[in-house]
Amino acid sequence: MLHYKSYRNASSLPWVTFIDGAGGIFQVWDKQLPEFKLHYNVLIIELKEKNGLSHSLDELDLDAISNGILCVLEDNNIAKSHFIGLSLGTVFVNYFSWKYPKSVDSMILAGAITKINRRLRFLFKVRSALKSVFSSTAQFGIFSYYLLPNRNHRETRLFIKQQTTAWKEEEFLKWSEFTRKLNPVLNYLYSDKTEIPSLFIMGEEDKVFLPSVKRIASNKSDALLFIIQDCGHIVNMEQAMLFNRMVIGYLTGLEQATKNGKLGVGGRISLNPTTKETVEKQSHLL
Repeated sequence: MLHYKSYRNASSLPWVTFIDGAGGIFQVWDKQLPEFKLHYNVLIIELKEKNGLSHSLDELDLDAISNGILCVLEDNNIAKSHFIGLSLGTVFVNYFSWKYPKSVDSMILAGAITKINRRLRFLFKVRSALKSVFSSTAQFGIFSYYLLPNRNHRETRLFIKQQTTAWKEEEFLKWSEFTRKLNPVLNYLYSDKTEIPSLFIMGEEDKVFLPSVKRIASNKSDALLFIIQDCGHIVNMEQAMLFNRMVIGYLTGLEQATKNGKLGVGGRISLNPTTKETVEKQSHLL
């Protein structure tokens, strides 16, 4: 079973499940936990087995991860949950929602990966050619700098570096190979129509993934897109206060719309004017 932590509040409150990307790092949600635990039952799933070992390369596939997520939900008697994914975690959330739609209330896709673009594919080829020259730590550092190049991304880069220092070559290879081959799956997932409400939250400075997310969100009736200024790929860490307000405001509006029977076509909702105005003001202040 996948490694997880659960924080129970009240049985009447909905569940929110957090899923990170490569390797699974609980600490990436540290700026969300205090506030979300006040409003929801919280489940954090780490993409590692309970013995602390990551999946082997053969087991690291979307079906295996989705089945693992379902096992965690069943182990906690959770029938449905809102899901929040970050970076590669958005791929697992999206695939899980396609495979087990009845278990998903909504999807929050932060720093969403919807396409592996040409530049990133080229970087994977360079990595393969130079893997005998650079250590896995150095290679991961290059990828981190590519995704988070700006000065205001430095804190996030350092966090990622600290959390992945112990990675072995096999671990980095496993995740890079998994990511490199994602495009066919991503093309299918985002061409498939779903009635599950979705919110994309992206950093304005996320030059790698934002362009494709804009195209996809504009063509999906079930999705909303919010772009945070002065922010890169890891939006929940760089602009935590705004991220938390945006997600909680969205989920609150979604719950109210569901109770009032006002959920629109494809699950589309509108944030109430007060919440929307607050979020927009904060995006300029932070």
